Amino acid sequence: MSFYKTAKIQPLGYFERNTWKRTAQQRTASRFMEGGFLDVERALDVVAETYNISRNPDDYLLVPARAVSADRFNSNRDGFRFEELTRFDEDITRKVYQSFDLKPHFVNHQATNPKVSRGCVLDVHLNTLNSADDTIKQAVFADTGKSVQTDDFVELLIAVDTTKDPALASAYKSGSVNTFSMGADVASTTCGVCGNTAYTAAQFCEHVNSKFSGRRYDLGEGRSVEAGEWCNGTRYAEISAVDDPADKSAEVQEGLLSVSARTANFKTVAGLSDLELSEIVSFTIKHARVMPASLLKLVNVHLASR
Repeated sequence: MSFYKTAKIQPLGYFERNTWKRTAQQRTASRFMEGGFLDVERALDVVAETYNISRNPDDYLLVPARAVSADRFNSNRDGFRFEELTRFDEDITRKVYQSFDLKPHFVNHQATNPKVSRGCVLDVHLNTLNSADDTIKQAVFADTGKSVQTDDFVELLIAVDTTKDPALASAYKSGSVNTFSMGADVASTTCGVCGNTAYTAAQFCEHVNSKFSGRRYDLGEGRSVEAGEWCNGTRYAEISAVDDPADKSAEVQEGLLSVSARTANFKTVAGLSDLELSEIVSFTIKHARVMPASLLKLVNVHLASR
């Protein structure tokens, strides 16, 4: 048995027309934006058929994204120690963080069918380029007892197939969809308070069972922390676009964003601008669960017409 973990992340920028563009809200140094990127064809030759995505590198929007922060708990109170991220996994003959490589890109963790993937992870790096601010230093010290100077995290280069999902790609560029969530299978988790290791939910300690209570535990030496789980035996499985991270049950109707690039024209649909259209797309994604099927169909019809 294993546990499935998710955590929200944000894009750092995107690549379009031979130029890197940084997202307005991000000033994080990116290994990909500062150091270039690999040959896209390397990945597409391997995964295009399995994921049902284009083989043409020109069809992709490239998005560098922060995936996993080292040595501190995320909003779900799950964490990945630096030692776990850099551990060599002999079964996959790679370090743990590198298990992201070539994994699919979905919407809202709808990951049961690889054919609905919107793209894939082209490359993955352990980013140690950014200085840790006081907030990060305090969080890492509270969670691990370490004193750090850099904000270390796993960075992904995600390729989004603009021909399979042009609306999603447009929403990334406008910023109306600007949050990702990673998915991972972990063999066990260790409580950050008492050190209990659980391989099934039945083995969780009292701290993990109440980790969202907001209670803080004094660990001594100036450390006080809310309960959290350190993940062990990690295999990263996918990276998803999520429309509303606060609503963990949010789902997007299958096919909602599947608009053919051969017919879609974002500047002329109903006279709407790119920004206006992306706002409609974002609203539709966020409220797909409560919108009637007829309205969702109408949105798709207008997106696919000139």
